[in-house]
Amino acid sequence: MSGFRNTVVGSYPRPEKLEDTMKRPVMNQQEVDDYINWAAKDQASLGLDTITDGEGYRENMYYFYQKRIDGITFEDMPKVTFGTAGFGIECPRVIGELKNPRFGTARNWKIARDAAPADVDVKLTVTGPHVLYRFSVNERKDLYPDAQALCRAWANVLREEIVEAIKLGCEHVQFDEPMWTESPEESLWAAEILAELIASLPKKIRVGLHVCGGNPRRKRVYFTKYTDLVEAFKTVPVDELMLEHCTLDYNMLELFDIWDFKGDLALGVIDQRSDELESVEEIRERIKPALDYFPADRLILTSECGFGHVPIEITHAKLKRLVEASKVL
Repeated sequence: MSGFRNTVVGSYPRPEKLEDTMKRPVMNQQEVDDYINWAAKDQASLGLDTITDGEGYRENMYYFYQKRIDGITFEDMPKVTFGTAGFGIECPRVIGELKNPRFGTARNWKIARDAAPADVDVKLTVTGPHVLYRFSVNERKDLYPDAQALCRAWANVLREEIVEAIKLGCEHVQFDEPMWTESPEESLWAAEILAELIASLPKKIRVGLHVCGGNPRRKRVYFTKYTDLVEAFKTVPVDELMLEHCTLDYNMLELFDIWDFKGDLALGVIDQRSDELESVEEIRERIKPALDYFPADRLILTSECGFGHVPIEITHAKLKRLVEASKVL
């Protein structure tokens, strides 16, 4: 081994301690700008090769989008449960056409890009359309008669701001689709809709896909095996795949026995759900099995999911160790 690239999945903590990291307080625009400037510089200072805008300005990965678009209301939200581990949250209702997105993700990406050193890659992380559909209660079946119609509507409004970010210079977009493991029976058509979205983007764009078992309050809550999602994975044309690895109770690399994936694998070798700091040797042992499937230049080291729910001092320690391992192994 002679060094690996490294990255973050996406979410980064706020610098202050929050009582509830699932429902972060809304920030005003100046607070958002200040947070992104801090998060980009903080991540880069750790030695990371690829960073994000931190995402910590988002209330969570779905409320952020749902609060900033026409057709959604946060009044009288029903509580909806997901998966088999007892996770539930109040979900907003679809009461009209999804239109006029005001996510500001393109602007936020540009702030991070300007704040980071030129040699650090800044990717745009986007909550996938399947996640946004799953956390939206559809009360307009006249507009969106089925799940696929609502999911596609989310894809269409996401496209608008992704294209804007690309115009500002963004060349790396990552989609987060953890709900494939929550509802695997939907994963194939969800992948087809995501593939349509990707196909509409310029070919020069590096596309990543993150699929995990969920991470609310640092807990895995969905347990579908990656091998059970193989047809969905085959459907989406991505350059980089970000998967859990180090804490799974099965060998996820078996996915590549049945799928000849040609892109890069971002391997989850850091456990963001635990406070315990990994050693370089532990990371080495987690990498070894992947080298039977991928050459070192197609492996990227990362955590299993984001650090949005993790205290900043633990986040710093784990990412410093990730960077150290990527340089010395």
